Amino acid sequence: MSEPHRIAASDLTPAALVDRMLAVADQLGDVIIRETGYLQACEPLKIGELQEQKIRLANEYALDVRAVTLRKDLIDRAPAEKVATLKAAMTKLDSLLRANEVALGAAKSVSERLLKAVANAVSEKKAPVLGYGRNAAIARPAGSSPAAIAHDARV
Repeated sequence: MSEPHRIAASDLTPAALVDRMLAVADQLGDVIIRETGYLQACEPLKIGELQEQKIRLANEYALDVRAVTLRKDLIDRAPAEKVATLKAAMTKLDSLLRANEVALGAAKSVSERLLKAVANAVSEKKAPVLGYGRNAAIARPAGSSPAAIAHDARV
């Protein structure tokens, strides 16, 4: 199924462009809120369900922002209250993205520490025998007891 043709920013009226940018910013914000919620609820696998929509909305948003950045006249005749609403939505989206970045960073950190703990446990298990210890028993490396891995569900 193909996406419907997207009208270029320059082909829209200023008010229509602001309306479209506002709608995309709101939709993208909703996706970011859901993604951040999944991270905080320790349900990172559900994030995959959002990626296609997130990428599409982020691309649409970026295209319109770039068009307006290059040509301010695209929205300069839009009603001031609509432009003010758009600015507020963009500020809100920026705030949501910063919170999402923190949650993604925390999830990444947890994943990296968990992988490192598993790798360390595996390497300790495979560590070579160091020779003979007390009572002529084969000595094991220090800390060779089975590694315990704990997982705190909070992110």
